Amino acid sequence: MKTGIFTTAIIGILILINLVSAINLEVNTKEISNTALIDINVSAVYDLTIKNNEASDDFQVYSLIGVDIVPQESFNIPSGETKTIRIYLMPQESLFSREEPLPFVYQIKNSKNEIQKEILTINIMNIDRAISINPQSLSPQSDKINIEIKNRATYDFNDLKIKFSSVFFDDYQTSIQLKSLEAKTISIPLDSAKLKKQDAGQYLMNAQLQTGGITAKKDNIIKFVEEANIDTKTTDEGIIIKRSEIIKKNIGNIKERVDITVKKSFLSYLFTTYNTGKDNIKPITKFEGFNRVYTWEKELIPDDDLQVVVTTNWLFPILIIIFIIVAIILIKKYTERDFFFRKTVSFVRTKGGEFALKVNLRINAKKYAERINITDKLPHLVNLYEKFGAVPPHKIDLHNRRLEWNIESINKGEERIFSYIIYSSKIGVIGRFELPSAKAVYERNGKIKEITSNRSFFINEPKKLQ
Repeated sequence: MKTGIFTTAIIGILILINLVSAINLEVNTKEISNTALIDINVSAVYDLTIKNNEASDDFQVYSLIGVDIVPQESFNIPSGETKTIRIYLMPQESLFSREEPLPFVYQIKNSKNEIQKEILTINIMNIDRAISINPQSLSPQSDKINIEIKNRATYDFNDLKIKFSSVFFDDYQTSIQLKSLEAKTISIPLDSAKLKKQDAGQYLMNAQLQTGGITAKKDNIIKFVEEANIDTKTTDEGIIIKRSEIIKKNIGNIKERVDITVKKSFLSYLFTTYNTGKDNIKPITKFEGFNRVYTWEKELIPDDDLQVVVTTNWLFPILIIIFIIVAIILIKKYTERDFFFRKTVSFVRTKGGEFALKVNLRINAKKYAERINITDKLPHLVNLYEKFGAVPPHKIDLHNRRLEWNIESINKGEERIFSYIIYSSKIGVIGRFELPSAKAVYERNGKIKEITSNRSFFINEPKKLQ
């Protein structure tokens, strides 16, 4: 607004001056370039077409308000003729800081020192003002940034090198050509790892401009817009050892407070462990009825995460249940069986120093049974001693190495013991000597049943030398 008023005032003054001026020229102006680039010494350029409506004379163009006009030499225009003069305008240092277009009065003087005043406009710039750089706004999902580069000068930049620096990408350098008032857009790929770590806000982007041997720096603002975004991933695996992994990650660009909640039954929480990795966060626990609820909380900065691994190990309760079941089966089997049948062995010293063992078969009736047949087998490499305990075998089959005892019946709680001795003069047993199980076949309630004893063994250790 102020520039317009100033320009109008100058034009008004110029009209008044021309009304009283003795010089009579018709001046038409053609703008070639109204921009003066002071740091690379580029002048504004105009073509003046001047018609001389008076006698032939020499004329000179100049200015008195801080703008140097070239050429400074005078030129001749015959009477009634027209001549085109190209002039170059360069502001003096006192005007370098001006940021708005400057309308100014220049003068055309004849040989009689009579003058005619006209007006021109000069746009005073340096490189960083002539080149406008406008980066677009970014979001956490952006993979590139578009930057508009605009030439605000009426001048062609044929070799303009620009180097960009920012926290969002590695240094990026490009060379472009920009014609007068032309605009171009370039795209720079972003570093996703750097982008994820930044908070929303405004960030500085540096641009280094180079042309004509001159380097200038220009700072611009990149706006990183706010966006809240929490990514949640859940992984479940395993049956007996059940593992659940829950990850909440802040893929936005503002701080967010998140929580992870896990509910376990009254039984399963006894076998549940948890792990939060590097965070080592303790959960907030509470009971909801028969369930136990775990809650982990954390404030996440951009690209931060909360990771919770919950493991429920059902192996221990399964083993306990299996053990209980087996114990119940064994107890039931023990309490429900008809006989307690056990085989034991003991060492017997002999006069001749032979190896000899006494074998006892003990049968204890828990229930009444009849027609009981007890069979035992003799190990190989041993002989049977001919003398027996209170009840000798009813049948001795040395060919098949078997001994048999027959009992007509046995009452509940009654116990019978059968014993025999085996020996060997050919072997000396050192270590473990094992005897096979004995077998009893009997009848109870009209059913034929069978029971076996345990396997018995004897361990003989060598005597230490005196």
